[in-house]
Amino acid sequence: MKRTDGTHGAAGSNAPAAVPSHVEDAGSSPESTWSLTGDAETLLADPRGFREAAAQVTAILVRHHGPQQLDRIEDAVQDAFAAAARSWPVAGAPRDAIAWLTRVAHRRYLDQVRAERRLADDPAALDSAISAPDTAQSAQLDPAPLADDQLRLLFLCCHPALSAESRVALTLKCVAQFSVPEIARLLRAEPTAVAQRLVRAKRALQETRATFVVPEPSALADRLNDVHAVCYAIFAEGHLATDGELLVRPELCVEAMHLVQQLLQWPVTDTPAGRALLALMLLTAARLPARYAEGAPVSLAEQDRRLWNRKLITRGMRYFVSSAAGTAMTRYHLEAEIAAAHANAVTYQETPWPSIVSAYDRLLQIASSPMVHLARAMAIAESGDRTAALNAVQLLPTSVQQWPEWHATMATLLLREGHAAQAAMHWEQAIERTASVAVREYYGKQLRVARERVSG
Repeated sequence: MKRTDGTHGAAGSNAPAAVPSHVEDAGSSPESTWSLTGDAETLLADPRGFREAAAQVTAILVRHHGPQQLDRIEDAVQDAFAAAARSWPVAGAPRDAIAWLTRVAHRRYLDQVRAERRLADDPAALDSAISAPDTAQSAQLDPAPLADDQLRLLFLCCHPALSAESRVALTLKCVAQFSVPEIARLLRAEPTAVAQRLVRAKRALQETRATFVVPEPSALADRLNDVHAVCYAIFAEGHLATDGELLVRPELCVEAMHLVQQLLQWPVTDTPAGRALLALMLLTAARLPARYAEGAPVSLAEQDRRLWNRKLITRGMRYFVSSAAGTAMTRYHLEAEIAAAHANAVTYQETPWPSIVSAYDRLLQIASSPMVHLARAMAIAESGDRTAALNAVQLLPTSVQQWPEWHATMATLLLREGHAAQAAMHWEQAIERTASVAVREYYGKQLRVARERVSG
């Protein structure tokens, strides 16, 4: 996602005033960064706990009942959380919230199966539906680093039978536990289209009789690109939430870093692209403390760089250097290069904007997108050629000119050129088209600045 501080993608937005300790720890250990077994109240009150718990219960039931039952399992998990919301405030929270939710979801699942007349009239079919496949049972004992249920679910969602778009949507739904509207905003699609995509994805898993196991190394390599893309999407949504009052969702950043870190623990999936992706995430997370203050984003030029997390920057640079192994150049290498350029600049004035423009030029060659064009334009403006930057933005397709990011970029560049009235019009459009409360408020402040220049 593009922001108006001259950066692109996950590395280009703002964040809370402090980095939670689990964010700092995410790049150093493949183990879970928080416990889901004890704090039952958190699972209902905190989006982080809710998403983590729902994903874990979903993965457990998929392992037991098989991917073909994913629709029933999702419904059962939702019912279990609804039951918790009714029961826990009255009867008290259980000692092991995940175990409680899993038992209730399992019972709800069996109720669904029994409610279907065909299965109810056919005991053999019922037994088959509620029994775990042999592959899932054997996978339960697999000691490999990738034997984590959530990672099994991640690779299931990236099954080769699914389209690239369906893999991302299904993973965001099942692993990250996004709602359909959230996925639609992230993918810039209509909610109905996303819902249909999810239906088709689940049907494809049923038709191919997909299993809940870690793929063989030979097949796993071909699917890593899709897994990396999904992890990147999860991190991007966590780093700049597309809706609601929260500008960021740190738990999603942690989840994405945790998944990539897990991949790097296994030789077959420890690739230069994976290291570059983790470097990008760490270098981006390092800048969280300075990017959000008093409920509002802070522009790159105004950030207090003393608040940047040097431990994460050091760790990120280590992964970035190691990602140079091999000959492949991916979008993650180039975006990590951009993030590293920002992270290593002692002051805003020392930012190497020409090098950043060069990186964006190379990024356009392998992963062109309107957001990359917008980010490149801002970097060109920071390099001193505001006219060229403005022309580049104006040449983007009409469809892109409906996006709030396009209007925000236009407004920023027009105001720098002294066209305050036109800038104000674009800020108004950006506000109208933005779902994030925090970003709308930030745009509102910029609108007031533009109007003051018009009246002054």
